[in-house]
Amino acid sequence: MEPLDPRLVRRSASVRRHLAWSVVLGSMTAVLIVVTSWFVADVVASRFAGEPVVALPLGIAVAFALRATIAWAHGVVAERASVRVKRELRDELVDDLLDPRRLGPRPESSRVMTLLGPGMDAFDGYVGRFLPQLALAVIVPGTVIAVIATVDLLSAAIIVLTLPLIGIFMALVGLMTRDKVQRRWAAMERLGRHFADVLDGLVVLKVFGRRQEEGLRAVGEKHRKESMRALRLAFLSSLVLELFSTISVALVAVSIGLRVVEGHLGLAPAMFVLLLAPEAYLPVRRVGTLFHDSTEGAQATVDVLELLDHERHTGSISPPVHPAELAFDDVEVRFPGRGTPALQVDRLRVSPGEFVALAGPSGGGKSTALHVLLGFLAPDRGSVRVGGSDLRDLDVTAWREHVAWVPQVPGLVAGTVRDNVTMGLRADDDEVREALDAAGLPFELDRPVDENAADVSAGERRRLAVARALLRVRRGAWLLLLDEPTAGLDAAHEYEIVRAIRASGATAVVVAHRPETIAAADRVVAVAAAEEAA
Repeated sequence: MEPLDPRLVRRSASVRRHLAWSVVLGSMTAVLIVVTSWFVADVVASRFAGEPVVALPLGIAVAFALRATIAWAHGVVAERASVRVKRELRDELVDDLLDPRRLGPRPESSRVMTLLGPGMDAFDGYVGRFLPQLALAVIVPGTVIAVIATVDLLSAAIIVLTLPLIGIFMALVGLMTRDKVQRRWAAMERLGRHFADVLDGLVVLKVFGRRQEEGLRAVGEKHRKESMRALRLAFLSSLVLELFSTISVALVAVSIGLRVVEGHLGLAPAMFVLLLAPEAYLPVRRVGTLFHDSTEGAQATVDVLELLDHERHTGSISPPVHPAELAFDDVEVRFPGRGTPALQVDRLRVSPGEFVALAGPSGGGKSTALHVLLGFLAPDRGSVRVGGSDLRDLDVTAWREHVAWVPQVPGLVAGTVRDNVTMGLRADDDEVREALDAAGLPFELDRPVDENAADVSAGERRRLAVARALLRVRRGAWLLLLDEPTAGLDAAHEYEIVRAIRASGATAVVVAHRPETIAAADRVVAVAAAEEAA
């Protein structure tokens, strides 16, 4: 985990502007530190020599006022940059998840919620405080050492030799912190995932009297313990950083004091060096202190960029508007972290208007095959052709206009039955009624439907999705992709669904486990996992 991910700099214009302003304001801060130290040293030396000082105190006041103004401006710029970066990344992540050209599996909703919520909130410490301090830690010590070297080479050499010790210790702290932050981040994701799962199944859990307070309490306690471990490490590391910097400044002070006493160094340059020496260590020490505040934001940055770093469809060929042959040739799909292919099909042809059932054990790749046809996934090997054109070369948005899809768990929107069947299509009531009748669903068009499907059964939910797909076929779609459309239905309703699929005239690829649905197909294609197929 790098302090500043180069991908974030390339992707975000706000981060680049923020870093540029940090460099400018950091340079001004370094100059003012030198000027202020020189004014103070000159005033002290003049007073010891009995010389009058008139304008120097005013110069000190002006220098301190300018330094405070720049620090305030630095804070304002940092906070505004943090807000802009969070807004940009949130918008980009949401747009990316909704992008029809996105390739690859969708992330878990709990992971997305964690990133968009507490993950992005951690950017206040990362972008708003850590990155500006990182710029100061690069500019200020270099400037201070260079100025001190013009006055006293020995003091500059002591700072050059001791300053890397803080850097080495920070690296060691970073190695220790990385594991603890990752465990804390994993605990937070686990808490979010558990909470999301409980919300999804809350109705079922309440019906069966299953209480989830203990489970949530245990996961929350795990998150608390990991947070406290990270905080303890942060406090201890801050103590050691302060100790190292204090000892280093003391070495410079002792060296200067001995030489002033012996007359080898004047009071004015000695005071100047003594005032500048702590400023060389202060920005680096603050970086170490803010490092713990930034690690969660840095981890969230890595996760966001990983979600955004994927392939997209680039094809622009118009798809066939009439039923065409579908061809799988030596297709293989693999998922990260899985040793065997998720889908392996040597050769498959689906003729126009054919009803093909994909059968086989769970986990064999049947749903993955539908996702490939939808353009959600791209084969790692082989090709899928539609009417002679590679699916990669087609305009995927236009291609999906010709596809009607019924997933295993169909989605619903809060509204009426009519809204859930049309789903953006313009259709009159007669067309919607015909689609519902074909799916065997005698619902009134104005009947309210809840987004969580609390007021419909699982079978009614599937038949509502089938009606939606049949309406799309009536509006020009010629490919029906259905993932277990008859699961949970009785024999009569299953017969109606199968008859509606056949009557639609569309090419149908159906994932099925029920023998009746498999028997009704024109052809059955066995799809099994790679090790089973072997």
